[in-house]
Amino acid sequence: GRAFGKDRPRGLRAMLRPPRSLSVTREGKWYIGILILIGIAAINTGNNLLYLVVAMLLSLIVISGIISEHTLRKLSFTRTWPNHIFKGEPTLARLSITSNKRRFSTFSIFFKEMPVEGCEAADTFILKLNPGQTNTRNMTYAFKRRGIYKLNGIKVSTRFPFGLFLKGREDRCADEVMVYPEIDPDMRLRIDESGKAQNGMRPVGKGDGAELYGLREYTLADSARFIYWKGMARSSRLLVKEFEQESEKRITIIFDNFKTTDAAMFERLVDETAATVNYLIERGFAVGLKTLTGEVKPAAGQAQLYTILRMLALIEPVDVNGVSGMRIE
Repeated sequence: GRAFGKDRPRGLRAMLRPPRSLSVTREGKWYIGILILIGIAAINTGNNLLYLVVAMLLSLIVISGIISEHTLRKLSFTRTWPNHIFKGEPTLARLSITSNKRRFSTFSIFFKEMPVEGCEAADTFILKLNPGQTNTRNMTYAFKRRGIYKLNGIKVSTRFPFGLFLKGREDRCADEVMVYPEIDPDMRLRIDESGKAQNGMRPVGKGDGAELYGLREYTLADSARFIYWKGMARSSRLLVKEFEQESEKRITIIFDNFKTTDAAMFERLVDETAATVNYLIERGFAVGLKTLTGEVKPAAGQAQLYTILRMLALIEPVDVNGVSGMRIE
């Protein structure tokens, strides 16, 4: 999978979403409790010193709100994804955080992926970010299904400066990533590779294969290891062996993506197909894929593997009568 697009969600829900979130930490609850007790004592006693203490404690709350708001402002984010992402495998994405402030540093900020079904992401943290500085952090993602994921953005939060409140805001830096099916070697289809090479057809012509093509007279340009010594006993001439051209190992996988009532079984077939394609391409086969909705012609190499994996990442069951399955042609 890879990041292949940006999505800027606009709509009523996004417009009505509160720009900030605020919660009281455990320390903040103790602080507020002490503030209330001192306030009650000040009212009951009329002691001016207690009123001054209450005013100071209240001013610290106001200062905390101002500083935390400054901490969360003027930050921008971008994600950098690996070229290929697989279902069920931990994926490291690089999160770049840039401070667009002209003065004053940003301290103690947490970053968390906004919730998306089927996607889990670890949080990350930066202690200090200077004005104009860009810092990078690795975030670990795990995707539980194949297909396209639309990631909404990053939630940034801070407890700075006094740890009394956790203040956060959501940054709508949306991405789309494609997740390939899982490749588990134990799930691949067991096949007779030799019997499926080039649809069982023998190659025609001379080449560097292992099968004998014929005999011809020896020349000085020929290697002595190809001399047909047995023929020398019946003839006075030196003969050399010529071999057939090596056959291209070509296989087409047929995936009947009929709709089934068992969604888990369909997903297992997709994973089995992906594992089989990966195995065959690693073995040097030219592999193709034919489904009810599309076809990829046989070819070899890693580029072909990812072409087929993209097709499998997006494949959906077709609502017609039939039995889902995968076979070799």
